[in-house]
Amino acid sequence: MTEPRSDVCPLCEADRAPVVYDTMAQMFWVVADPALTDRFAPVRLRQCRTCGHVFNLALSPETIAEIYRRQTATNRPVSADMHKRYQTLLDFLGRERLVGKRILEVGGGTGSLARLLADLGAAVTVVEPNDELPALLGDQAERIRVVNDFFGPDTVDETFDGVICRQVVEHIADVRPFVRALGDAVAPGGFAYVEVPTLEFIADAGAYMEVHVQHLHYFDAAARRRLLADAGLEVTGSLDIMQGHDVGILARPGRPAVEDRNPAPSAIDRVGDRRRAHEAFLAAFDGAPDRTAVYGATSQGVTFYNLFAEGAAPTRFVDDNPDYGGRFAYGRGGTATIHPRSDALLAGLDHVFVGAYHHQAAISAKLKDDGYRGTVWSTDPRLPTIERVR
Repeated sequence: MTEPRSDVCPLCEADRAPVVYDTMAQMFWVVADPALTDRFAPVRLRQCRTCGHVFNLALSPETIAEIYRRQTATNRPVSADMHKRYQTLLDFLGRERLVGKRILEVGGGTGSLARLLADLGAAVTVVEPNDELPALLGDQAERIRVVNDFFGPDTVDETFDGVICRQVVEHIADVRPFVRALGDAVAPGGFAYVEVPTLEFIADAGAYMEVHVQHLHYFDAAARRRLLADAGLEVTGSLDIMQGHDVGILARPGRPAVEDRNPAPSAIDRVGDRRRAHEAFLAAFDGAPDRTAVYGATSQGVTFYNLFAEGAAPTRFVDDNPDYGGRFAYGRGGTATIHPRSDALLAGLDHVFVGAYHHQAAISAKLKDDGYRGTVWSTDPRLPTIERVR
């Protein structure tokens, strides 16, 4: 069987899409096994000349499967903002769509949302390939049906009142059949909720930290509409998330008419520009690696960490996710152990880079409350370069 060509657009099938961004990045963000800290893969973004879609199909199916089997499960809420985001989603969907309804969640991560849905009285089925999910659910496992596998056209043979798929579609190589399967799982009169990062945010901010191995697609508004329409889903509403970083799309079964191409595709020139600006800052940075840390072992923080040169990379990450303690993040410059925030840890640091830049205000407040006296640096790509917070 012939492997699909990496230059063929997965949305409109036009070929010869040119490369617009090219680098090597970590396969995993957080790992328990230190033997995995030398695993890198290409990020080779192409942009379709016909419809404007931006994608990376440089990975083999075997590599993609390994990533999602072995990557540490994410999305456990560890801050007030993260808890608020769940509540905002539940309010947006409305109790009438959830209470007493049969809900399918595709890509449940740590099961945090599934627990909330079950608390509302929904009958929840979660499809999630990560091996850690059943253990993470613990005593909730009896209330939540888990299908510990990848989702696809043959995963479920029933329909649901609601299908929720958050931060998953951008990870799927053969994306059109996947989204069609989401649409097929929606019962008549039901809804689909699909949440993805936006290409608009990445392009406008030059947010290179949002471009990594695990994201295979970067959708703008036109691409999102075309993809859902192809799956028989009509957009009925949207939820702005983190000032345009993500968007939640509410849809119902339908056959809307959509444009065949994007008349004004997003250009991502700023992504390379901001990456080079941060690399230049770090090349001149003289902080001692053993007295420097990155706060936030998120995809953004780990992608930022990959900019440190060999021998100059901080030896520690700080993260509030209790699942991460003692695990590892890595980059081209070395490997760092992940620690929970503590007085003893902070007392040994002169510099903290806020890798999880979306939570910069909350992280800065925690450090201040803990009496941290060192320098805090912002990595927010919306700023011209790395800047001192305090």
